[in-house]
Amino acid sequence: MSRASVNTVTNGLFNKSYYDDILGDRIKDGSIGEAPVMPGGGMFIPVATAAWKDKGMFRLDAPKYSADLCTGCLECAVVCPDAAIPNTVHEIHDLLLTAIGKLDITEQHQAEMTKLVFPLTKAVRDFYRNLIGKDNPSFSEIVSQSLSRLETSSLPAWASLKHDFEKMIEVLECFPVAKTRPFFDAMERNEAGSGGLYSASIDPWKCTGCLECVDVCGPGALSAEKQSSQLQAEMSRNFEFLNSTSNTPARFTDNAIEPGGDSKRLLLDHDNYYAMTGGHGACRGCGEVTAIRLLTATNKAIHEKKRKAHIIELEALIDKLNEKVKKIPRDKHDPFRVKRIKKTIDTLEKRLYLFEGGPTGNGPSPAAFANATGCSSVYASTFPSNPYKDPWINSLFQDTPAVAKGIFEGFCATAVEDFTALRTAKLDLQDLYDPEIHDSLFRCFNWHHFSKDEFSLLPAVISMGGDGATYDIGFGALSRLLVSETPIKVVVLNTGGYSNTGGQTSTASYTAQDSDLTRFGVAHSGKHEDRKELGLIASFHPKVLVIQTNAALQSHFMKNVMDFLTYNESPAVFDTYTTCQPEHGIADDAGNRRAMLAIESRMSPVFVHDPRRGDTLAERFSLEGNPEIGKDWITTTLDYIDDKGNAALLEIPFTAADFAAQEGRFKKHFHAVHQDEDPLPIDEYINLSKSDRYGKVPFIWSTTANGKLIKLTMTSAMVELTEERRRNWRMLEYLGGLHIERLEAEHQLELENWQHKYRQSSVARETSIDSIARGMAELASISGAPAGKVIPVTVAGADTDTVTGAERSPQTTPTSSEGGELVEISESDMANCTNCKTCYQDLGELFEKTKIMVDGTAKEVSRVIPGIFDKIEISPELVQRASRVADDCDVEIIQFHAPVQVE
Repeated sequence: MSRASVNTVTNGLFNKSYYDDILGDRIKDGSIGEAPVMPGGGMFIPVATAAWKDKGMFRLDAPKYSADLCTGCLECAVVCPDAAIPNTVHEIHDLLLTAIGKLDITEQHQAEMTKLVFPLTKAVRDFYRNLIGKDNPSFSEIVSQSLSRLETSSLPAWASLKHDFEKMIEVLECFPVAKTRPFFDAMERNEAGSGGLYSASIDPWKCTGCLECVDVCGPGALSAEKQSSQLQAEMSRNFEFLNSTSNTPARFTDNAIEPGGDSKRLLLDHDNYYAMTGGHGACRGCGEVTAIRLLTATNKAIHEKKRKAHIIELEALIDKLNEKVKKIPRDKHDPFRVKRIKKTIDTLEKRLYLFEGGPTGNGPSPAAFANATGCSSVYASTFPSNPYKDPWINSLFQDTPAVAKGIFEGFCATAVEDFTALRTAKLDLQDLYDPEIHDSLFRCFNWHHFSKDEFSLLPAVISMGGDGATYDIGFGALSRLLVSETPIKVVVLNTGGYSNTGGQTSTASYTAQDSDLTRFGVAHSGKHEDRKELGLIASFHPKVLVIQTNAALQSHFMKNVMDFLTYNESPAVFDTYTTCQPEHGIADDAGNRRAMLAIESRMSPVFVHDPRRGDTLAERFSLEGNPEIGKDWITTTLDYIDDKGNAALLEIPFTAADFAAQEGRFKKHFHAVHQDEDPLPIDEYINLSKSDRYGKVPFIWSTTANGKLIKLTMTSAMVELTEERRRNWRMLEYLGGLHIERLEAEHQLELENWQHKYRQSSVARETSIDSIARGMAELASISGAPAGKVIPVTVAGADTDTVTGAERSPQTTPTSSEGGELVEISESDMANCTNCKTCYQDLGELFEKTKIMVDGTAKEVSRVIPGIFDKIEISPELVQRASRVADDCDVEIIQFHAPVQVE
């Protein structure tokens, strides 16, 4: 269901039918040698032709969906590079009507069955409301049971209708759907009747069998199954049924692109999900395509919302102008006003036509791509398949920024007339247009004068390429663009090498990387230079927004891709770490997993440089999204088999060397530690001076093929990589102002210590004076002296109320109505976690993943970050997100405590 828009009114070279007749069909059936010459062949491909490409014939395995285990986390939809697993929320009645529509029955019977859909829908919904837990009947079984409870005996044709309903239930058996917490329970709790049922259907013609979706599915709703004719038939029936259903209702996606909204939900809208079709020519599990798909989907969602709002604005302006022009009196100061307004109306009506649909029926494209030569250009133009629905051009390897600049200037030249008309309309409606002022103003009007709202109505102009085209040969053109203040969006698909031509080393490659031109061998230990940090270089160009991110960290990626696409003050750079399975030496299903480990190991930290946030570097740089900021390395757990054959866990620091040991491009740097060597953990080894390292061998913990613990030592080049990545991380921490935070924390601690000492001293002095006073009173009573007045003794600086010997406890603000933290997961509940990833992906500020032992087996689960509430400020936006995450927890182990007061 990779939807492609066929432009029926387009003639000539870009006519889809003409293209297929001459070329497309000949390539599919193998008769290309007999095809006539295609005019312009090799120079263009019609949009979205990849939607007709069948990639399923190449797979050996396929994912199988088990609806009873699904939590609706959207992980599979996010990670899939092939647009092969659309996630959808269905109305119950839509599923029933779709099944009825597939029956081979008369129209009269269909009409009679349709009359029962409403009461049947209500019965099914009531059935779901009363279900507890996940071990539930299938949707078809629930429909069958609900149908049996309906009062049907009074229906005259029930005998024949009953048979038709049984056939309807058989049709529904092929389409499994899930009742999930976020899309049924939470919705029903807010508004009865608003919940929907969830599906994750696999496209048999687009799925390549990379199985990344299986890898990320913590609850196990997706499992790997060998490809067979039976499985293919099941997938085909399921997907054909999905094709007949409606798109996800808008209420499930409305707030996806709003601040604090669940941005992943925009993928539930098929128009967004298929902003880039499947059928591209990339490798299985390609990390680049996943990043591009998320970017195009987000851009589609943003611009579609603006398009609809702009249509309403244009209609209102045209109506008001038509009324206005009828009432305008003659004006000697502005004799051409009527003519100007009529011209404005003509311009706005033309713009309205284009925004409502235009000649293609699809409206204006939300983006235009200038793509550098490389992997991203090859898999996007593997003749005759083009997955893009937006205008896309491939120029040379090095000049993409210049091409993008030219495209932008062309768009703006066209937009000047429209924006002039919009401004003129508003001025004329308010009777504020002055020919002496505005005629000359609009005569020189250009994009430098555009407002923020006007920029937002332009399509995003995106310059895209790999790290070779941006870090290396195209770096000069990119740098020139970054100082031009032209709001071009620059996307860097960073694989750390020239993936398209065999994985040659680039300046984005890591130290010690074993790649073409820097092979590991006798003469060299891989690449010997340090990696160029393009993100940091770009950050020191004027007013440039820089985002270094990673699609595996979904909340960071989706939030910042929206900022990237809507930033129009200057150029913006979006440098995303993308896995390349063959060149990194990882499995097809490991892309998302390895990308997350790249963040955790400090190999590819995420950061944002936003020039709008302030004047200092500390204000502009944000390291939010990185785990355990303030530490060189995070602590992780390694599961292994101990000497008794039992599963066990070992806490270790996760260094760059630990990351590298699991990838083919670094594996030659490691070997087992010999018995006569003196091993020292790498994180301790690099803290030693060179002289102190003598005689010691750095090592990391790993496991053998059978799960036993083993110590691996490494080459000096791998030690250099670990040191270089630590040095880069510390520099980012410094730029992010961590040194300032540490100084402030140390100052605050020292201040509190002095206050504590002062209080103790004050208490001691007061106690001493009390003792003296008592002694004097006793002496006076013994001597018979008259009692005098008690003179109160005030200690300078002390509180006027009673000071106890204990330290005064600081005044605190209640954090919740129940006295607990904002969110909690008890240790006893952690074993029930299904690892759907929703909490630590959507709210990484509060949650993290960890491993625990459950019934003798290591299990990855979520937990609240220990001590996090001593370090974080609770904001209303954080409370809102925490509440949503708790509501979405499928096993209901997250306890949410609404704060009484948030400072």
